[in-house]
Amino acid sequence: MKQIIIAAATLWATLSAGYAQQPLTPTQHGQMRTLLNPAASLLYQGGEIATVGRRQWVGIEGAPTVIWGSGYVGFENIGATAGLNVRHEQLGPEKLTEASAFFAKAVRISEHEYLGLSLNAGISHLAGNFAYLDPNDPAFRDDVRETDAQVGFGLILYRPDRYYVGLSMPRLMLGNLGVASESRYNFRNQYHLTAGVLFHIGGEFHLKPALLVTYAESLRPQAELAAMVFATRMFGLGINVRSYGELAGMLQFNFGGLGLGYGYQFNPKNEPMNQRIENTTHEIGLSYRFGGKRSLL
Repeated sequence: MKQIIIAAATLWATLSAGYAQQPLTPTQHGQMRTLLNPAASLLYQGGEIATVGRRQWVGIEGAPTVIWGSGYVGFENIGATAGLNVRHEQLGPEKLTEASAFFAKAVRISEHEYLGLSLNAGISHLAGNFAYLDPNDPAFRDDVRETDAQVGFGLILYRPDRYYVGLSMPRLMLGNLGVASESRYNFRNQYHLTAGVLFHIGGEFHLKPALLVTYAESLRPQAELAAMVFATRMFGLGINVRSYGELAGMLQFNFGGLGLGYGYQFNPKNEPMNQRIENTTHEIGLSYRFGGKRSLL
C-alpha cells in the first residue's frame, strides 16, 4: 500500500513541476455556487447547507480526494447572509484543511438587478506525514505542519431566478503578503469567475448553462462549461466539459428544499498518463435550502 501511495504522490509532484496539475473544482459548480463564491449565497437568502465530495483516479490508493462544505443563514430584511465554508483535500500523505467565515451584502442597482459583495476570513492547515512513507529515505524523512491565515472576497451581479456573474478570490494567503510567520509551504491563492443563466424552453422544461474559470498560482488556468436540462424542476440531466478534455455526465434530483447531485467524470483522450492510471472521477453533492423553496438558478 505504501508503494502505491508513494507512486501517487510522486506522480502528483511530477505533474505539479510540469505545470500540468489542474485545480480541484466541483463539476456541480452550477448548483453549489457558494462553495467557490460566498457572495452567491445572496441568490437565495433563506439559508442553505451543502456538501460535495469528489474522488479522482478511482482505484489508486492515495489518489486526490476533496470535500467541500458550506452553510449560511440569511437576513432577508437587510439583504445579507452570513456563514461558513470548509474544505478538506487529501493526496497520499498530504492533507489540507481550510475553514473560513463570511458575510455578504446585496444592494439593488436597478429594477431587477442586484450587486453583492462578500468578505471572508479563516485559516489553512497543511499536514504532510511523509515519514510514514519511507523513514529511511531522506526525501520522505521530515513531516510538515504548516498553518496560515487567509482572507478573501467575492462579487456577484445577479437577477433572481434569471442569471448571475461572479468573481471571487476566496483564498488570499496572508503569509504571501508577509503578515503571517515564515512558512516552508506555498499555499496557493485562488481566483474564480462564475456565470449562469436560466432559460425556460417550453412546458415544464428549463435549460441552465453555467461557466467556471479557475486560476491558482503555479497551476494552469482551467475553464469549464456545464449545461443541465430540468424537467418539472425536479429532475436534471446535464454534461460538463473542461478545457483539458475531461467530460462529465451529471444528474440532479430536487425534492422540495433537498437537492441531490451526482457527477461521473473521465478523460477520453489517449494520453500517456491515462494509460497508466484510472482517470474516472466520482462526485456526490447534497444540499438543503431552508424554507422548502428551491429555485433552479
